[in-house]
Amino acid sequence: MSSVTVLSPVYEEAHVEEVAMAPRQMPAEPVVIGVIDNAKNNAKELLTYVAEGLRERLPVADIVVHSKSAAGKPIDADDAEMLAARSHLIISGLGD
Repeated sequence: MSSVTVLSPVYEEAHVEEVAMAPRQMPAEPVVIGVIDNAKNNAKELLTYVAEGLRERLPVADIVVHSKSAAGKPIDADDAEMLAARSHLIISGLGD
């Protein structure tokens, strides 16, 4: 005689300990955020919005926006060096 095994996806909840985020150390001084606008529709607006949202979590001194001439062109070395020297972090969009 054949038998059918039924597997139930229902399980008893195991006790899970709470996990907290790792402690974050706030920067000693306000940070400068660099935004690279990749020339796609609304990229500048979206990335600047994300940078502005970081003001809730970080002391932001300034947001520097650099606009590329076209989405398919890479940022040139001089502009990359300038942004790296001026910014503590960079936000850039990629893809569609």
